[in-house]
Amino acid sequence: MRNRSIKFKLALLTFLMLLIAAAVSFLAVRYASGVVLRSTIRNYLIGMVEENTNKIAFITKEAKPEISIGNMYIEFEGGYLEIDDDFLDKINDVSAALYDDDGTMIYGENTLEKYMEKTPFAASKVWSIDVAGEVFDVYDRQLNLSTPTDSKLWIRGIVSRTNSTSQLNEITRLSLFVIPILILLLIFIMYFIIDRLLSPLGNIEKTAEQISEGYDLKRRIEVGKNNDEVSRLAKIFNGMLDRLERAFNTERQFTSDASHELRTPTSVIMTQAEYTLEKERSVDEYIDAMKVIDKQSKRMNLLLGDMLDYTRMDQKSERYEMEELDISRLVTETSDHMTLVGEKNIHLTVDVEPWLKINGNEVLLTRMIQNLISNAYRYGVQDGNIKVALKRVRDDESDAPSNLVELSIVDDGIGISKEDQEKIFDRFYQSDASRSIQGTGLGLSMVKKIVELHHGEIQVESEEKKGSTFRVRLPLCN
Repeated sequence: MRNRSIKFKLALLTFLMLLIAAAVSFLAVRYASGVVLRSTIRNYLIGMVEENTNKIAFITKEAKPEISIGNMYIEFEGGYLEIDDDFLDKINDVSAALYDDDGTMIYGENTLEKYMEKTPFAASKVWSIDVAGEVFDVYDRQLNLSTPTDSKLWIRGIVSRTNSTSQLNEITRLSLFVIPILILLLIFIMYFIIDRLLSPLGNIEKTAEQISEGYDLKRRIEVGKNNDEVSRLAKIFNGMLDRLERAFNTERQFTSDASHELRTPTSVIMTQAEYTLEKERSVDEYIDAMKVIDKQSKRMNLLLGDMLDYTRMDQKSERYEMEELDISRLVTETSDHMTLVGEKNIHLTVDVEPWLKINGNEVLLTRMIQNLISNAYRYGVQDGNIKVALKRVRDDESDAPSNLVELSIVDDGIGISKEDQEKIFDRFYQSDASRSIQGTGLGLSMVKKIVELHHGEIQVESEEKKGSTFRVRLPLCN
């Protein structure tokens, strides 16, 4: 049973549940049918006896009755008992007979007469009698007739319960024939429905097997328009495949980028080492060689650190805690620290609107601000300027404050061409104008990732030889 498929287990469970439901329903129907049939026959018995009470009358001889053809006239206490010709002595297995008070049958039919001789009457009450294992229902009804001696007359009706039992048995036989057919039909329908419902699971198994055999992470499960649990599972599985594919591509890209970017500093270090070791050198030559190696080693270390940080953010392998923080304070403090760089005698000014708060990670946002300001220093001109501003964005039409804050960093450096503006956020991209400037090519790409993690957007406006403006918009706390 453990090795059976879910489809088989569900079908078996459905069969058992239907079987139990059918058995309970059968017993309930049989019980209810028995009650209804017995009640119907008893009511019919009472109704027939009550109807017959209106078909008997007492007529004195002095009244000289007009003889009705078909009626029965029986002498009784100096007069006649007139019994209508439609007196029902037996119909549908219900028999009725007329008795005097001492139990002597006057007219009618009673198949149990020899078993019920002198049996006392029970006025207007249904009672039962067992005769040779067969149960009969009996109903006695006293007649209100005016006779010379006020004699009591009774009508006794009798019906066998065998009639209801035979009908109940017929219902049972019909149920035992119909119910199994219905169960089989329902099982077939349920199996078809289960097969349709579980088809995404089969697709998941098939897709997983194909991926395992061919390492093809581009395969996806076809999900229909349903929104049930299985369809949602298939969507989650597709989402997992998307993340796996992105992770695999990121790892492959990381390996490719690392090998490409590390090739130059590694080659420089190897070449410098081989050149220095070719023959004995002076102390100054050894020092110069070590400086080259040290510079390239630091570049490699910086590059590897940036690549690892970028990869972590790209894969979201680390959970960055988000909290409410004062972005105004963060921009001011970071800008003050960056004024210590003092490259190229560039002048840094800060204009920050106070008490602006966002939901973010302080470490990542600090790195974003540092990267943007460092980039402005790196590509700035001698005795140039950098302007850092933070303000709340206002609606263009109503001038009402929006739910966004904008950080802008403006420099008057070498600028960026229109062709390069579309590529500067790509990993390891460096324009021709910046090849001679030291950098890993990951700074702006990392800035964009940080902005995206904070549900913001970044834009650049630049003109060659006139400078650049980077604008970052982030949502304020509600």
